Amino acid sequence: MEQIRFGLTVIGGLILVVGLLWVGHGTGAISLPGTGFISKESVWVINGALVAAFGLLVLVATRRLLRKDGNHIH
Repeated sequence: MEQIRFGLTVIGGLILVVGLLWVGHGTGAISLPGTGFISKESVWVINGALVAAFGLLVLVATRRLLRKDGNHIH
C-alpha cells in the first residue's frame, strides 16, 4: 500500500507542476525557448489551472484515502 501511496503522490505532484508551468507560460511569467505557441495565451492559463487543480486533487485524495495508519474511508 505504501508503494501505491508514493506513486500516486509523485504522479499528483508532477501533474500539479505541469499545470503550474502551463499557467506560467500562459501568463508570460515563464518563457522557455521553443515554446512560443503557449506564451501569453489565455487558454493555457485556464488549461493549466484545471490541470493543477486535478493534480492537487490527486495529492489530497492520496493523503486522505491511503493514510499510513491504515484508516481507510469505506
